[in-house]
Amino acid sequence: MPSDYPPEHHILRDLKLESERPERGRALSYAPLCPAVMSPSGAARLGLIGAVADASGALTALIEALPNRIATQDLSYTASGFAHQGPLIASSRLLRAGQSLITVATTLADGCGNDDPDQAEPIGQAIMSFALIPYREGNADLSHLEAESMERRTMALPSSGFGDASLWEALQLEVVDAAAGVVQIPMSDYVRNSFGTINGGVMVMAAEAAAEVAAQEALGAPVAAMSLNYRFLDQTRIGPAQTQTTLMRHGDHGAVAVVRLIDTQRDRHLAGYAVIQLTVL
Repeated sequence: MPSDYPPEHHILRDLKLESERPERGRALSYAPLCPAVMSPSGAARLGLIGAVADASGALTALIEALPNRIATQDLSYTASGFAHQGPLIASSRLLRAGQSLITVATTLADGCGNDDPDQAEPIGQAIMSFALIPYREGNADLSHLEAESMERRTMALPSSGFGDASLWEALQLEVVDAAAGVVQIPMSDYVRNSFGTINGGVMVMAAEAAAEVAAQEALGAPVAAMSLNYRFLDQTRIGPAQTQTTLMRHGDHGAVAVVRLIDTQRDRHLAGYAVIQLTVL
């Protein structure tokens, strides 16, 4: 891509994301499914869904903000099914472009072996809000995204992919205390966004991991995260990003977890807040 973002070795490249903007106000993103991004049940992880929805939503919203920038403010996702075959397809439409906030709705679907969004099987619905941020000297060059329509392009390089590594291994995600739902991800070029802080999709992945390990410890059974409400409160500027998790409810069929994301080297600054619903597999 004609930009310094993302770097050659980056989570968005390893996810092999592809995106297009057929017209202004609409964008699509695609990601293949591989073992690294699947839950124990063989379905696409909620963290992957959040990352792909965020990519599609951001491509929809960014053109409304340029030359300024955007930052994801909140992301809500409700599942109606699971993606097992792929590719995972996120189809976004602009709902409203205000002076300070842009709102986008996104349908997530399982391509079931085909990347035609009209033939895909819907698995859930997301709604996202993006805050406008004034352009600053040193921001990544995004001029290549200014066109009202954009042909499909990939972030992957020939060397991209997870190989034998799991998603958590690629992120350097460490489970500090499973029962308490404490995990952390270090700040690195691999997970940074265009502002030089931790990518929003990666923060969703951390929240999912924290909720998953806490629920599994409490229930004694494997679980999968289904639905999410995530509020981005600030950028994680230093890191590591660390989670604090509370199980609000858990029973035979699942759990509801509240996850707080903290910037550990910034006076434990609160960077994100998530409510995640999990189901027993």
